[in-house]
Amino acid sequence: MNLSVVIVLLLAANALAIGLLLLLRRRGPEDGWFREPQHAAGAFTVTGTIFALLVGFVFLLAFNSYSDARKSAQDEARAATSLFHIAQRFPAADRDRLQTDVVCYSRSVVSSEWPAMADDRTSPAVDRWEARLSRDFDAFDPTGQVEGDAMQSWFGGADLIRESRQGRLSEASRFVPTTVWALLLIAGAAVVAFALIVADPRERRGGQVAMVAAVTTAVASSLLIVNFLDRPYGTHAGAIKPTAMRAALGGIHRDLIAHDRAEVAGCDVLSGSGSADG
Repeated sequence: MNLSVVIVLLLAANALAIGLLLLLRRRGPEDGWFREPQHAAGAFTVTGTIFALLVGFVFLLAFNSYSDARKSAQDEARAATSLFHIAQRFPAADRDRLQTDVVCYSRSVVSSEWPAMADDRTSPAVDRWEARLSRDFDAFDPTGQVEGDAMQSWFGGADLIRESRQGRLSEASRFVPTTVWALLLIAGAAVVAFALIVADPRERRGGQVAMVAAVTTAVASSLLIVNFLDRPYGTHAGAIKPTAMRAALGGIHRDLIAHDRAEVAGCDVLSGSGSADG
């Protein structure tokens, strides 16, 4: 969600709450809605505390989900780089084939799967390159100790890249269930409503407007933060980008130049991603 949208939503929520406050001040009882303001203040404190605890619990879970998505993306990029370097210990033909698979897989992640994750989808192109990478490695037959050791190292990198991708994809779907969202909205509305009904025509208007605006801003901001963390991928500001994978592709490109080798081409054979970053 863009910053401009967040500001508009906060202003709209405050405008609605302040408008209702002024209406209640004008049409409410002259001596207020409560005979004992202390009782109202106690109930308001309890309501606000319960809402804060509820939001805090959901926020913590959503933040962990967001953090896991970022870590999975970084682990996947690191695994792709590791596989590329491990393949350098293989014979030239096998090396070139496997390194091409790694690069094309990485490009497909950046150009195809990352936009798809914003809509909670996977990329068939990445699926195909992952299968191609596994198939080409299975066809490799080591002939010496160095190649055998490299083959063992490959297994670890291949497992990491699969696990990291699954972890990344698992966080693409909304973490907070619809029922929990409904309860959060109801609880937030209850807190704001309670702040409104303590409106007292005998109190100064400015002070009560400031109180309601503060409560409304706190409630709305809390819900917007949870919504932000619940959507780790997308085009909005703060969304997780394929920065780590782009950096891995950049490092691979520099490595190819250092070894006087041509840039990997032909990724469009399976995915049409030959022109992707990297």
